[in-house]
Amino acid sequence: MASPNTLLIERAACPAEWHPLSNGRLGLPLEDASKRRRVYLATDGRTRLCEHGETASAISQYAAGSRSRPSGSACTCKNVDGLTTGRFAQPPCDWPHAPSYYSVLVARDAKEVELPGGRLARKLPHTDMGAPVYMLPCGNLRCAHGNSEATLRAIAKHPDARRRPCGCMLSGRSWRRGRLQTLKTKRAF
Repeated sequence: MASPNTLLIERAACPAEWHPLSNGRLGLPLEDASKRRRVYLATDGRTRLCEHGETASAISQYAAGSRSRPSGSACTCKNVDGLTTGRFAQPPCDWPHAPSYYSVLVARDAKEVELPGGRLARKLPHTDMGAPVYMLPCGNLRCAHGNSEATLRAIAKHPDARRRPCGCMLSGRSWRRGRLQTLKTKRAF
């Protein structure tokens, strides 16, 4: 019989096991003995996330009032039960690199669209950022008209510039904010 860590590592290597959470992070569902809350493991193999994709630290800061919830946040958690681990927790030995975000979207049958220029992309779930957002296989994000976030910001700033215009609106929040990738990056907070 395989050990729990071996099973976890096998699941982590499979894109279909990962879930895009409501704040954009990828999470691997963990078995919770109490079944009181859904807990997910982040792509780093050690950080636990609530079902909305928030860490225990962020939830604690929201509850204490030292940090306000981001606009559009779906997190309503009031405690960190099941989300805390030891301060020096390490990922299991042989922790695989998480699958690419795009491969998770493919495994989860995210809607596929053809953007201008014949580029195929997958729709990101949980995007309430003014317009639907799509991910190309390389990981780049585009609006339904094929424009990047930077292009949309430039259009908004200089509407008479020679760019492919579209009616997609940007919210004040960046499409990425360090969450829509599985690479090790600086945390958003």
